[in-house]
Amino acid sequence: MDDLQTQYYISLDVNDQPGVLAAVATVFGRFNVSIRSMEQVGLSDQARLVFITHTAREADVQATLAALRDLDSVRRIGVLLRVIGPEPTPVES
Repeated sequence: MDDLQTQYYISLDVNDQPGVLAAVATVFGRFNVSIRSMEQVGLSDQARLVFITHTAREADVQATLAALRDLDSVRRIGVLLRVIGPEPTPVES
C-alpha cells in the first residue's frame, strides 16, 4: 500500500493566524507531496484548509499527515480521500 500513487483530498482544521498556511505547506513539501489546489474557509478563530494533491505516494502522504499532527497550529486532520482517476490536463487556449 505504501507504493500506491494517486491524488488525495485532505482537509485540516487549523488555528486562523499568520504563518499557519506556510507551515502546513512546508510540511507537504518536506515529504514531496505537491499541492494541486487549496481552499481556506474561515471559522471564527479557526480555519478549514482543503487540499487536493498532485499524484503522490501513499507513504509520503502518511508521513505528511504524521508531521502535520505534530504542528501546534493543526487542531484536527479531518478527511483523507484517495482521488481515483487521471489528473486533469490543462486546457490550452
